[in-house]
Amino acid sequence: MDVFELARRYHEELGIKEPGFATLSAEIFGELGLDIVAHLKETGYTLKATRFVDYEKSLILEVIKEDKAFEILLRKL
Repeated sequence: MDVFELARRYHEELGIKEPGFATLSAEIFGELGLDIVAHLKETGYTLKATRFVDYEKSLILEVIKEDKAFEILLRKL
């Protein structure tokens, strides 16, 4: 899958609104972010919000399940 298709999926499935951040997420993380969210949804979690922190090149996934909320941080080392 090319980077632009991945960027479209990051935009649609993870809700990254800024096209440049969706593309950057696709370039840095490939399918990893999408796979993690798909797994979390299969296990009953709901994606509440997604943020891309440009200066850290990090993707933060906010997920909830019942009354518990979590942030999952993806950062390329």
